Amino acid sequence: MKKTIIRILATFVVVTAASAASFAGTYVQQLGYDAPDGNRITGFIYQSEGTKADAPLAVMMHGLMGSSLYWLAEDNLMYGDDVTAELIERGFRVVALDARAHGARIVDEKPIAYVMAARNGNSAAYEAMITGTVGDYKFLLDKILKKYSKTKQVLVVGYSMGAQMGSVLAAEDSRVTHLVTMVPPAVRNVAAVSPIRFAPDVKVPWLLITAERDEYSSRKQNEELIAAAGVAPDTASFDSKHVLPAAYVKTVKGWLDRVVR
Repeated sequence: MKKTIIRILATFVVVTAASAASFAGTYVQQLGYDAPDGNRITGFIYQSEGTKADAPLAVMMHGLMGSSLYWLAEDNLMYGDDVTAELIERGFRVVALDARAHGARIVDEKPIAYVMAARNGNSAAYEAMITGTVGDYKFLLDKILKKYSKTKQVLVVGYSMGAQMGSVLAAEDSRVTHLVTMVPPAVRNVAAVSPIRFAPDVKVPWLLITAERDEYSSRKQNEELIAAAGVAPDTASFDSKHVLPAAYVKTVKGWLDRVVR
C-alpha cells in the first residue's frame, strides 16, 4: 500500500491531486461546529474521491497535549498518520476532533494543568474536559450520520487519552460498532472517567493494545481492564513504554482484516 501522507502547516487546508502527487484523490476538510453548550468544536473530515456514501466511518481520538492533526502529521512518534493512511486505503471516511483544551481549542490553561490538578485531588477540570469531548463526538456523529445516513459501521480509534475517551464513547453510544484503543491510561484518580468504569458496557468488537512498561497503566491495571470488559477484547501487548513501537500498526491492520469487513 502506498502510504498517504499529509503535511499540515498552521491551519487546515483542502488537499487535492493538484497540490501533491502523493495526495492524489484524497482531501481534508475543516470541521467547525458550536456544541450545544456553546463550546467551539474544531477538527477535520478526511476521505478520498472514491469514498462511498455508505462508507464505514472511522472516528479518531488523539492523546493528551496533542490535536486532531496527530492523525495526519507526517512521521509523528506514535504513527497516527500510518493508521489513518490504512483506513483511507480501506475505504473509510475518517473524522477527528481536537479534544477540549487542545489544538485550536486551547483557551487559557494547557491541558497538562488539568492533569496536575487531578493528581493533587482537584479533578473537576480534567473530568469536564473528557466528558465534554465525548459529548462533542456524540454531536459529531449526529451531524455526520445524518449526512451519510447509509453508514453501517462506526469504528472508534484512540491513543492514550483518546483511548480513554474511546472506551467512554463505545460504552455510551450504541452507534459505535468497533473499538480500537492503544495504551489507555488507568486514570484511577479520576474514577468518573476511568476506562475500567466503562469497560463493562463495551460490548462491541474491541482491540485493546497495551504496553508492558506503561507509565500510566500498570500490567495489573491492564489485566483488570481486560477482565472488566463486557465482551472479552482482543488484546496485544508490546514490551515498551507508553509510546508504542511502529509494529503496533501492523497489529491494527491484522485486526481490521479479521474483524472489520
